[in-house]
Order: sequence, then C-alpha cells, then structure tokens
Amino acid sequence: MIKYFIKIPLFILFSFFSVHLIGQNWYMGNTHAHTKICGHADSSPDVVTKWYHDHGYNFLILSEHNHFIDPDTVQLPPDKRDDFILIPGEEVTGSKKIHTTAMNIEHIVSWDFNHEQKAMIIQNHVNGTNSAGGYTILNHPNYKYAVSVNDILPVNNLYLFELFNGHPAVNNSGDSLNMSTEAMWDALLTQGYRIYGVSSDDAHYFENIGRDISNPGKGWVMVNAPQLDAMHITQAMVEGKFYATNGVILNTYDNSSIGTYMVDIDINKTSEIISALNLWGKCVIQGEPGFRVEFIGPNGEIVSSVNTTKAAFNSTKHYKYIRAKIVYTVVDNTAECTMREYYAWVQPVFSSP
Repeated sequence: MIKYFIKIPLFILFSFFSVHLIGQNWYMGNTHAHTKICGHADSSPDVVTKWYHDHGYNFLILSEHNHFIDPDTVQLPPDKRDDFILIPGEEVTGSKKIHTTAMNIEHIVSWDFNHEQKAMIIQNHVNGTNSAGGYTILNHPNYKYAVSVNDILPVNNLYLFELFNGHPAVNNSGDSLNMSTEAMWDALLTQGYRIYGVSSDDAHYFENIGRDISNPGKGWVMVNAPQLDAMHITQAMVEGKFYATNGVILNTYDNSSIGTYMVDIDINKTSEIISALNLWGKCVIQGEPGFRVEFIGPNGEIVSSVNTTKAAFNSTKHYKYIRAKIVYTVVDNTAECTMREYYAWVQPVFSSP
C-alpha cells in the first residue's frame, strides 16, 4: 500500500518545531540521509535538502557512503529560511558491516581499515572522525546484527549511537537471538558506558512512499543548543542535550538530575506531525490508547510507568541512571494491525559516583 505526504502550509509545519524551554532553543534535525550519489537512492543532494527544509527541519547531515558532500556545493532553496543549515558529514562505511556517521567533519574520513575485532574497526572510525574535526554516531548496530554490546564497550570517545533508525531493514527490535537496540542501550548504560541515543530516518527514497520503504521523516532528534550552527548542534548532541523521536513531541523536559527528572508532552503537536509526515509508527497487537511515560533504570527495568501527558520521577531508591521513554498508542483502523505506537526517548541522567 502506498501513502502520500499531505500538503500542509509551511507556516503550520514550522510551528510544530518551535519547542522552547525558558532561555533555550530547540532544533529539529536528521543526522542520516542519502542521495543518488550512493547508487541506491533516488534523489539529488539538492532535492533531498529541499525536502527537509520544506518540512520544517532546522538541520540536516547528508551522510553519504564514503563520500564527503561539501554543503557549499548544494543548491539550497531560493526561499531558504534563516533557521536551516547543512552540517557536513559522511557515512563511514567500513568492513564487517560497520557504519558510522562522521558529524561536522572538515574532510573525508578513511574507511579502508579491517581488523578481526569489531571494536578496533569502530575505534578507527572514531579516531578518523575526530582527526577530521568531528564526532561519531554509530549507525544501526543491528543492521545484519553486525555490532554487539561487547563490540562497543572497549571503544573510547564514542558518545552517540542510533537507538532508532527508520530504515525497514535495520532490525531495531531485534529477534529471538539478538537484543533490540534499546536493550543494547540499557546494557551499555548499566555497565557504566555513557552513550546517548539518536533517532534518524536513514532516508533513501523521496519519490516512492510506503511503510516498508526508507522514506524521510521516520525519525529525528530535537536538540537543545544555544544557537543554530554546526559547532553548537554537534556539541549539544555529544553532551546529551537532545531527545530522540519518531513522532512524539515534548513541551518541556528536565533531566538535569534524577531528583528533578520530568517530561511534559505536547499532545497537539504530536498529533499534527504524525499526520503531516504520514508517520507509520510501530504495529502492535494490543495496548491502551493514549500516552504513557516510562522511567527506566539499570538493566532496562521500568521503575515507574504512568498513563499521562506529564510525569515526574520520584523515588528514594538509588539508581545508577534513569532515562525516560514516552509511548503514544493509537488505534489503527486498517487490517494491518490493531494499534500503532510512536515514541520519544529522553537521554539518561546519571547518579553521582
């Protein structure tokens, strides 16, 4: 079944993402998208950039496989907004199916390194990206189930990984033999590895639109940065000042400490953006319609769960870390499934040593 994007006035789209806390700026961005340069996507860098610009994004990384696209070579829309930028990047596509986004780099990062230990390959990506002036996002670790928790633990200076990727072939949910990317996150955090979860769409196709096609808009991040430029966006993400989402929009959140951890969901903007971008969500068999806030601790334990649009975490028990996940369940009236779920993931806060 094919779905098509609904045409909505741009001033309405832009209003979706004006999410502000007092004295803070929030920017919507995608860190992983492809163009026809890679040989298996359908649109030029100019067309891809225009899609994100016209759908209200504030920043985009054209992360092409082992190819550096200089943002200065991309023709931006003639009506380009002042609050939209391209951040230079590359998808470093190395051996053993290990892919990483090199974010905010000054030049291409080498990928032709192999080693029997996958941790060494990831470390080589990180080192090369750092040398190019940027930071690394480990992409879709469950693609071909290429990367395990044990492959990540020895790696230094890796602060970001794709918790959610909108491509249909990356196995976010795992299977009977392999843990989900979210379970991987908790396994890493439980063992003291501080890493933040990113959501991206990994879009390849901008013309043919469908549930099982790698289309744009299926995942993004909302970044809290003092201003919109490549340096401040990158630094904010490395510091965990963002949340990841595939449809849920927040009014505010506070994860400055475990004792003050709270989230506040924007109901209207969540519904609007799901409709505007024709987001599919995850098909589930059962669930209770509405919003649920889960506070999650070590080993992925849900230590608090409440059906509400605003929640705060309160506990006298000591936890190594706490993170929040927001689940939005809607009834699906099609024959494909009973319910659909959309998520937002707020970054973990760690207890004092």
